[in-house]
Amino acid sequence: MTEYAQVYSTVPEGLLKLLDDNLPYSLPLLRRIQFTKFEGGLTKTARIILVSEHGELEGESPQRFSAAYLDIGGGPDTQMWVYSTVEKSSEPDAKETILYERQLARLTDEAIGIAKEYNKELAYPGAVLLGTIHDTTRTLLSKTGRVEPRETGAYDKWLFQYKDIPNDKTELPEGMNWGTANKDDCAVVVSRTNIPRTVEVLSRMPSLVIKLDDGTPISWAFLGFDGSLVSLHCEEGYRRRGLAKTLAAKLFREKSRAFADDGWCSADVAPDNDGSRGMCKRLNGKPYWRISWVLLYVGEKLPEKLNGVKK
Repeated sequence: MTEYAQVYSTVPEGLLKLLDDNLPYSLPLLRRIQFTKFEGGLTKTARIILVSEHGELEGESPQRFSAAYLDIGGGPDTQMWVYSTVEKSSEPDAKETILYERQLARLTDEAIGIAKEYNKELAYPGAVLLGTIHDTTRTLLSKTGRVEPRETGAYDKWLFQYKDIPNDKTELPEGMNWGTANKDDCAVVVSRTNIPRTVEVLSRMPSLVIKLDDGTPISWAFLGFDGSLVSLHCEEGYRRRGLAKTLAAKLFREKSRAFADDGWCSADVAPDNDGSRGMCKRLNGKPYWRISWVLLYVGEKLPEKLNGVKK
């Protein structure tokens, strides 16, 4: 079967509906593409790739497809998001497996072509950071021989529905105030994490911060470019007061709808992070699938060693 590929520099008509029809599995890619309507949400180096059985969005929508958002000039934060309809199948059969292997190989070929056309140094030499990728898609994509795991390991994709998020009182203790993150706050956030994000990147994300009267941030969270809850943190001395849960719930309720009003929110949580898992449960969320971050090599030449194996 032939794989048809299309590459777009703007959001093609019909793609949002196609992804919306595949919720909740398509949520990360859908949110990233919805973020393009925000100021600075679509850069000149961003491309959208669609690989399907007939390659067109007009008329009958493809039932089996793989799609990606890739900002080849981005980084060091996540540069690429991928969704494939194989993720809806708990156990794809042999025929489906071959079909999706070919689709993802074609998608990778398109990413290689985009990198070649860009013809500049990448944030990760010869590679892009592919984030929040579903385990099933990662397994099939790895067969291209171009995937390198990250030391960060696996996470669970937790999903929440607006209607189930607690609507607790948000009145803060005396001496604390609600606010959004300015650049000074973002610099503090960057200093508290080893996740590769910059002040410039954080300042573009929807945010919510609890500050003292003197402006000192003590708890914060952001909605990433894919709408997920990121960088949730509460400073020592202010923990175990329920501030983080109250902040996360308020952020979801007030700012998630800027992406879309489809009822879904998400967070990526390490399976051994009992504190974050507990908070997600208190927000009435559930873990749905396993994800990870990987490097996808898009240079025409692969490194001599990939995954510790000499090529």
